[in-house]
Amino acid sequence: MGDQATERQVMRQVLRARRAGLDESDQGAASVAVLARLARIPVLRSADVVAGYRAVRGEVDIDASLILLEEAGVLVTVPRVVGEHLEFLPWCPEKETVRGSFGIWEPLDGVPVPMLRHDVVLAPLVAFDEHGHRLGQGGGYYDRTLGPITPEFRPIMIGIAHSFQQLEHVPSEAWDVPLDAIVTEDEVREFRPGVLDPPIH
Repeated sequence: MGDQATERQVMRQVLRARRAGLDESDQGAASVAVLARLARIPVLRSADVVAGYRAVRGEVDIDASLILLEEAGVLVTVPRVVGEHLEFLPWCPEKETVRGSFGIWEPLDGVPVPMLRHDVVLAPLVAFDEHGHRLGQGGGYYDRTLGPITPEFRPIMIGIAHSFQQLEHVPSEAWDVPLDAIVTEDEVREFRPGVLDPPIH
């Protein structure tokens, strides 16, 4: 394992432990604050299809945000791991789910929605830096899903994190797909100026 790979792995171990150690009140407060910030993002209000995620192990829970989007008529999807890839299936609170890969709640059935149909992807992460570099879980699922899409047609990628997950520098690899913006309990920050403004279409 090279020096950079080792550095990334150490970052994952430290931040995963801190994230998993958050108590219930801290988790709840972060989710409420992120919910309020997401609700004010113009591009989400004009989106037709938004990919979210089901939180595990201390990730910011965005279920309430996904429910509000779904109630507003947005097609909301969440990922299901299939081999080395992600497929995104429609989700709503009534949707039957099952614990899949990595203990994440995944839709039991449904027709996958192509990534090209998505307007926005709300992505969990382990760490990020001020340049929009994202450190994921290490499986490369989001990079394999978004990487092959030409940047001009790629959905807007908004990272969701706790503020303590920001590092001074996240070492990146050539295949890493950068964030367009980040939302934490403390702020909304664009890495591509104007990317969160409508219209999408």
